[in-house]
Amino acid sequence: MAKLKIITGLDNPILRKVSEPVKNFDKSLKKLVKDMKETMTSASGLGLAAPQVGENVRMFLITLDYGKAGQKLIALFNPEITYPDNKMEIDEEGCLSLPGMYGKVERYVNCVVEFKDVDGHNQVLKLSGLNAREVQHENDHLDGIMFPDRMGKGSKTEDLLF
Repeated sequence: MAKLKIITGLDNPILRKVSEPVKNFDKSLKKLVKDMKETMTSASGLGLAAPQVGENVRMFLITLDYGKAGQKLIALFNPEITYPDNKMEIDEEGCLSLPGMYGKVERYVNCVVEFKDVDGHNQVLKLSGLNAREVQHENDHLDGIMFPDRMGKGSKTEDLLF
């Protein structure tokens, strides 16, 4: 496994590209998943999208049920999200590609995501709360969108110190 460099910067053109669908589910994808897991874990992230490590493919990792017994790290390829209702919630988000920046973002509370796993098999997850927020945040990266783009009018990203 290899720790990958996380691409940073709100205006970085690598992070602003629309990612390409994954077509070939081969050994190179399994290596990418392993390397991204190591990178995300060492950076204490909840999720990591392929563009954040310089890979222009529609794939991301998320940690389901973060902080709970049985939390699980999964890889989603070519995700498609639908929303079963219009319930929205505002909460604070941060991003490994924008270190030290946080802002309040409105997202759907519930979502359904259809995707392929690392072997190319179709999967479906019904998510809510933090899990749904993570999927929406990481999926935005695949479309060149970063969380400050989703902040409400009149909002501004705050630079928080720890």
